[in-house]
Amino acid sequence: MTVEELYNQRLQRIKTAMDLGTPDRIPIHLGGPSFIRYAEPEATLSDYVLRPKWADDAVFRSYKMLPEIDTAPMLGGNNEGMGAMWYAKVKLPGRELPKDTLWQIVEVGPMTEDDYDTIINKGWSALGKELLDRLGYTEEQLTPDFAYMAEINKKVREELGLVTMSGGAYVMPVEILSAARSLKKFLRDLYRMPEKVLEAMEVIAEEYIESGTKMIREQKPLSVFLGHGRFGDDLFNEKNFEKFTWQFTKKIADAFIAAGTKALFHMDGKWDSYLSYWRDFPKGTCIFDPDSLTDIVKIQEVLGGHMCVTGDVPPAILELGTPEDNYNYARKLIELFGKSGFIMSSGCSVPPHAPLENIKAVIAATLEG
Repeated sequence: MTVEELYNQRLQRIKTAMDLGTPDRIPIHLGGPSFIRYAEPEATLSDYVLRPKWADDAVFRSYKMLPEIDTAPMLGGNNEGMGAMWYAKVKLPGRELPKDTLWQIVEVGPMTEDDYDTIINKGWSALGKELLDRLGYTEEQLTPDFAYMAEINKKVREELGLVTMSGGAYVMPVEILSAARSLKKFLRDLYRMPEKVLEAMEVIAEEYIESGTKMIREQKPLSVFLGHGRFGDDLFNEKNFEKFTWQFTKKIADAFIAAGTKALFHMDGKWDSYLSYWRDFPKGTCIFDPDSLTDIVKIQEVLGGHMCVTGDVPPAILELGTPEDNYNYARKLIELFGKSGFIMSSGCSVPPHAPLENIKAVIAATLEG
């Protein structure tokens, strides 16, 4: 089989699962910073963030060792600026931290109360640049190397035949404002000035829809990543969930689906109480991507057969469990979901010190169908 034929086989496999059909086998979607170690066992996390091109090459070689994986890794990032997407500082291994310690996002809240008016009057993008200036990010840290990204993505497709599962990433308005403002101050704002916060969220949502629908029509991605992390069961009662989280999630996702893609809901945190809301989307138009904190059995009961689900091998098991633990958990997922409308995945990312044997155990369980 040629690489192009392999790519097309994987693409059809993933599209079939997203459409709630039964593919030739369950697709496998695994990736994370641990993948530098499989090809370079002596690598540290400082290599991942401070030598990104070297790390990309190591990841590329690691994927050659795991040809059953269907989806492409995230490559070509400028990791020194990884805190910028959260309008936060970042401590990096090998710089502020020991060289094999996980990086730390440091929430400092550069946004002020007055900045809500800036969003409302001038737009979110105008304020976003100002916030990054306040944080001291340089142009070099924030500007992607587009030529290199195009080169590495081309290499991943043409040499490995891996499929990019989503294109474009949007962090929901409630999430991005809480990061820019800091969680403590933002929660206070919700009680002191809720209407102004809602007005700012509306502006952010409209900007997302404008840029996202343009991107969807030009690039035609399989799905668009919609990030959620804080404002479900852990912090909001149902009234506040509907008011500050759901109405904007629904509006943005509806627009992206109408533009011709699927919505991939990346759901960090616990969402058990609100899963039924996701049934409001038309059948087969979304992917629910939990991080292992939401009850996977309840996800299947509420959303199984209505939207594709990725699941959900917990990072703790991937890193600290045995190969048998990982095999058994993956088998339980397959028994729960069956072969239709399901993609085998980790809960969020594979953690940095997950042994290769554990990844192989998940893959083996999946290939058994």
